[in-house]
Amino acid sequence: MKAIHLGILGAVLLGVASLSIAGEIDVMTQNQYIGADLQIGATASTPKEADDAVVAMLTTIAKTRPAERVRALAAEIAHRNPDVVGLQEAFEFKCLPDTEHGFPPLPGRGCDDPLIKDALTDHLQDTEEALRRKYVVAGQVTNLKVSPIFFHVRDYSAVLSITDRDAILVRKHLSKSARVVTFNCPARSDNGCNYETAPPTFTPPLGPPIVLKRGFVAIDVTIEGREYRVFNTHLEQRELAPGQCATQIYQVGQAYELLDRALSTWNRWDGLSKTVIVVGDINSGPKDTICSALPPTLPGKPTLPVLTPYQIFTSHGFTDAWTLRSHPDVGFTCCQDPDLSNKQSDLTERIDMIFSLHRPSQVRDMNLLGNTSPGSDGLWPSDHAALAGTLKFHSPLHPVHIERY
Repeated sequence: MKAIHLGILGAVLLGVASLSIAGEIDVMTQNQYIGADLQIGATASTPKEADDAVVAMLTTIAKTRPAERVRALAAEIAHRNPDVVGLQEAFEFKCLPDTEHGFPPLPGRGCDDPLIKDALTDHLQDTEEALRRKYVVAGQVTNLKVSPIFFHVRDYSAVLSITDRDAILVRKHLSKSARVVTFNCPARSDNGCNYETAPPTFTPPLGPPIVLKRGFVAIDVTIEGREYRVFNTHLEQRELAPGQCATQIYQVGQAYELLDRALSTWNRWDGLSKTVIVVGDINSGPKDTICSALPPTLPGKPTLPVLTPYQIFTSHGFTDAWTLRSHPDVGFTCCQDPDLSNKQSDLTERIDMIFSLHRPSQVRDMNLLGNTSPGSDGLWPSDHAALAGTLKFHSPLHPVHIERY
């Protein structure tokens, strides 16, 4: 990765068509939440321990009623009616009977067992259906795919696969102008890129390898004549395990990779070519600090200081759109209790963001969704609140000059 230097030029650059068009975009970010910690027997030492871990995870997820939660989350989108939505943790849990080992599918057995059946959903497909196809998936990236996971449910054998995706939805009438941005990245994933910076692959003694490579996806979309480039991501969490703060280095490296791709939208000679927006769960907020165990610069990148992801974006020209409006609360977006059954909101962090590389001339509204009370079933729709805002841009814009060296 090349070092990045950002300088704001005071003069207005002429001749770039998108600079002459004022515009407005309503954008939203929503973490859909898996419903439990991902436990697939990674520490199991016996087949029974592995089985018990998988069944316990699926049982816990089933109790959070993911299909109902997805419909509630889709209702948030439908009510807001944003132009573009970034989804994170759009999981798919797929289960098949283990017919290869002589276990034919039986009603109420194996994958159809009432203990786990409600966990076997596809969040992304369910979201599209709940929105009645008024939104389309413009692009997606797969962060995790674990398969095959052989397990037993009350003596019946089954095979599980788990896929975690981030996706960008656009309103159907915008889909003709929306196109995936293809980057020259070393690890393509669906329509997006996986980050090079990632935890090492872990292979449990009784299961398939676990490769968690988070990523990003970006689209170009034209709204009322103005061109936008919207990125969606879910950066790695600060600590991969309690007390392991040094693993924060993974999200730091990922943030720099995303920053480099986002800044590549700016042409070195011509200035601004599109209005650049980054949304997602960046697992970092304005009050974060760096773990004392980390080095001062990114390993192998001595020109890149180790900063939190929030600091990386806001120190390189991005505006945290939430800060452009006064709010009655502090904007916490994370996190409700893991089982989502808490009666009062437990949100204590602001880690879901809408960043804009060009400072909006106005933020007409910026709201949290799903943060005030649980649903009628007593469960919160996600452990995160969603964030949505209407950003207004006037023209002409002042271009930003990027030097890479």
